[in-house]
Amino acid sequence: MLIPRPMKCVWQAAGLCLVLFATVAAPAGESWADPEFLSAADCDCCPDWQRYAIFDVLFLQRDNATNGAVIALQDVGGQLQPLFTTQSLQAATAPGVRLFYGELGPDDIGWEVGYVGVYGMFGSADRTGPDNLSVPGNLGQTVTGWSSADEIRPTYASSLNMAEFNLFTYCCETECPEETILWSHLNCGRSCVCTNWLFGLRWAGLDEQADLNVRCCDGDPFTAYSVRTSSQFIGPQVGVRSRRQWDNWAIEGWAKAMLAGTILSSSADPITSSLAPGVIFRESRNLSRGGVGFIGDLNLSLVRRLTETWWLRAGYNLIWLSGAALAPDQWDFTDTPTSGTTLVGGGGLFLHGANLGIEARW
Repeated sequence: MLIPRPMKCVWQAAGLCLVLFATVAAPAGESWADPEFLSAADCDCCPDWQRYAIFDVLFLQRDNATNGAVIALQDVGGQLQPLFTTQSLQAATAPGVRLFYGELGPDDIGWEVGYVGVYGMFGSADRTGPDNLSVPGNLGQTVTGWSSADEIRPTYASSLNMAEFNLFTYCCETECPEETILWSHLNCGRSCVCTNWLFGLRWAGLDEQADLNVRCCDGDPFTAYSVRTSSQFIGPQVGVRSRRQWDNWAIEGWAKAMLAGTILSSSADPITSSLAPGVIFRESRNLSRGGVGFIGDLNLSLVRRLTETWWLRAGYNLIWLSGAALAPDQWDFTDTPTSGTTLVGGGGLFLHGANLGIEARW
C-alpha cells in the first residue's frame, strides 16, 4: 500500500517515540498522556523546512594552466633570454557570487535553480628596457619596432558564468543516540540527515582576453597582439549532496560532475605598428569549432543558525573546468599565411577558495 509522504513521516516519528517510551519508565508523577511531557519528545518530521535560498560571496584563486609559451624576450649581454611566458600572468584572488533557490516536492523529489559567477580574474606583467625587449619568433622580427622595444606589458583577463537546473531525490531521517534519557528533554545531539542525488543540466561560459602590449619607443603609443576567446559548455550533470543539521549548526557538502559539449571561438585583432602607420602586418582572425569538456564542482560548508529562518554560511570550494580555449594559448608568433588560423582547445581552469554568505530555510 502506498503511504502519502506526510502520513509516512508522522508514522515514522510516532514509531520512534513509542520505541523510546517503551524503553524507559515515566518519571514519578508524570503521565505518558501529559501534553507537556509529550511536547518534550519533539516528534517533528525531519527536515523542518521545505524551501531554501542561498547567497554566497566567493573568493577564488585560479591557477594559470596555459601552455607556458615564451611571449617576450630580453637582450642580456648580447643574448636573448626569455622574459615572460604565458604562465607569468598569474591572476589575483577574484570575487564571485553563488545564488540558489530550491524546494522539496512530493514523492521525495525536489528541484533547484542556481547561478555562479566569478569576475575580475586578471593577471599582468610589465618590463621596461631601452631598446632591449622583443617579441619572439618571426612575428617579432616582422612587425616594425617589435624587435627593439622599450616596454612590453602582457595582460590576461577572464570571467566565468554558470547556471544550472537540477531535480533531486531526498532522503531525510532523524538520528539520536540510543542511550538518551527521555525525560532529559531529548538533549541528545539529535540531528537531521538529508542526502540528495542530483540530476540536472548545466551551462557555463568562460570569456577571456589576452593582450600583448608593446611600446617601441619612448612617447609612442602601445600597439598590441590582442586575442579574445569564448568557451561555451552545456550538458547533463549528476551529483550528490548531504546535510547534517542540529538545532543551531549544520554541515553541508556536495560533489557534482558534468560532461559537456562545447563551442569554442576566438578572434584576434589586426596587428599594426606605431612606426608604420596604415600597414597591417596580420589581418584579423575569427575561428570556431566544437569539442567536449568537463566540469567538476566540490563544496564543504559549515552553517550556523541566526534566527528560525536565517543561517550564516562559511566554506571552501574546488571548481575544475577542462576543454576550454584559453586566450594566451592562441598567440602565434610565426609569420606565414596560415599563422593564427588554428584554434587551440583543451585548456583547463582550476579555481579554489572560500565562500561566505547567508541562507534562508523555511
